[in-house]
Amino acid sequence: MLTLAGMHAAPAAPQHLRLSSRDYAGRDRADALRELFGRALMRVDLWACEDAAPLDFQVSLMLLGDGGAYAYSEHTPAHIAHRPAHIGDGGDDLFLTATQAGCVLRTGSGDVAVPAGGFLLHSKARAHEIVHPLGGRTATLQLSHAALAHRLPGLEEAPLRVLPAGLQEPALAMGYAQLLAGHPTLAAPLLQSAQAHLQDLMAGILAPAAPGCGTLDVPRLALIQRDILARLTQPELNLAQIARLHHLTPRQVQRLFAREGTCFSDYVRDARLDRVRAALADPRQHHRRVLQIVLDNGFDDFSAFSRAFKRRFGTTPTEMRGMSL
Repeated sequence: MLTLAGMHAAPAAPQHLRLSSRDYAGRDRADALRELFGRALMRVDLWACEDAAPLDFQVSLMLLGDGGAYAYSEHTPAHIAHRPAHIGDGGDDLFLTATQAGCVLRTGSGDVAVPAGGFLLHSKARAHEIVHPLGGRTATLQLSHAALAHRLPGLEEAPLRVLPAGLQEPALAMGYAQLLAGHPTLAAPLLQSAQAHLQDLMAGILAPAAPGCGTLDVPRLALIQRDILARLTQPELNLAQIARLHHLTPRQVQRLFAREGTCFSDYVRDARLDRVRAALADPRQHHRRVLQIVLDNGFDDFSAFSRAFKRRFGTTPTEMRGMSL
């Protein structure tokens, strides 16, 4: 895990950055990585675990504005230590970290294991060390302490804790941040709204009773829609399947869609229709039969599809294809 502790104020629009240990291959590579990437950029001590492979990492970083950032890294076994000397820069950002293989939180009070897939909440304003004995994949969400303090006036200065299993907010926050990272061209109003949702989710982690009852709705629906789009080609896609995937009841999922003025079945149908229309207009797919395109996008009743297509776009699939020839 590579923290974002060295990142200062982010720009108003999201930006993607990529960092890699392979950018430096000199003879003093280990010292350079520790000094340049660790101490100068991230404000941590960074070194490989004993008896492990030399330190190697690749990080994809998205700056979200307002002090927020999301990073996804793949790395060899490593130590990341935030020493008392690093606290002097005045930074107090909070980090939510999830690891594929688990890690160990090390403080003056001892070691605490973070299980594989678990979540760790930690602060730049407190000395601590994170050991990744197995390396692997790590995701980190950074948010401004000041922004969270507006939502939680009693927010402690430097929280540091392993989060209990079963909390919904950490997984939702990380999933939502990952979703944002896949859309780096968000307009400023949408980005500001996304920042507010992430801050609400983190506030729910820090003080579960603080946010309103609708705090989770927008990011939760966004993740549900993401998973629906990933499964559109499956004719058997249904409400119960998606509800189970998100640990909700079908009725709860329908309520989320109802707040947007639609329903599960209409969202699935319209998303499939949009995909069929895009395929019919794509010159690279002119060799494919219309029926095959329809079946490949999850429809199993061509007559019902044709009626829905005409209602939505005012033309037939064949006429739509003819327009692009």
